[in-house]
Amino acid sequence: MIVPMRFSNRATGLAGLVLAGWTGVSVVHAAPVTLANPSFELPSTGFVDTRVDGWNKTPAPVWFDPATTGGVTWDQISGVFSNPPVGQPTRKTNIDGSQALYLFALPTAGLTQGLAATYEAGVSYELTVGVAGGGGGMPEGTTLVLGFYYLDGVNPVSLGATVVSHSAAAFPTTTTFVDYSAVLPAALGGEAWVGKSIGVQIISANATGVGYWDLDHVRLEATVVPEPGTWALMGTGVGLLALTGWRRAARR
Repeated sequence: MIVPMRFSNRATGLAGLVLAGWTGVSVVHAAPVTLANPSFELPSTGFVDTRVDGWNKTPAPVWFDPATTGGVTWDQISGVFSNPPVGQPTRKTNIDGSQALYLFALPTAGLTQGLAATYEAGVSYELTVGVAGGGGGMPEGTTLVLGFYYLDGVNPVSLGATVVSHSAAAFPTTTTFVDYSAVLPAALGGEAWVGKSIGVQIISANATGVGYWDLDHVRLEATVVPEPGTWALMGTGVGLLALTGWRRAARR
């Protein structure tokens, strides 16, 4: 809970000076970064479509054999689906829009998206995805990776990531999406990915091929992180503001 404080005009003026000295950095806040088809509404379907507009499917690994998946091809391992009608036991209770993504639990299966926006120094990034685990009898311990990447030439290099592990405790029901986030801390400026296109990825990791994930409402936010000197300046300003208010109150 934030308790509001009353300051005199002089103290308010001091606050303005402090903020003006922030080397051009505004108050910290998160700003959304545009993603293509973030809630998997395209292509529109009344049931299921293996196409996923705006996203790239990971390539099939050399070991993949459709004979081991009952004839399901690699392209069919992921796709968009329409939320079942009201009254159906598999209907999602908190879907964003009317569609979501299904992803079979096969290692390396997943989606990636390269953005026009680039990684900037002094900015942290947070990727959030609504996840529903346990579909199709998925075993506990099956994992999914949410994270970032950049291209070193043509080779993708993974960055910050979060591992989502299926369990009855984490996903007591398959009909509700649970938000999971991956955070990429702010770069100082000399890192290899600064200036490179932002890449986000959703990848099935430790899996047996049994079951599937449902995914929805992908969000990406960028937050400017002030330099340590800026935080120190802000701390000094806040201290001066508090002292000014205290001294005036003491004289009353």
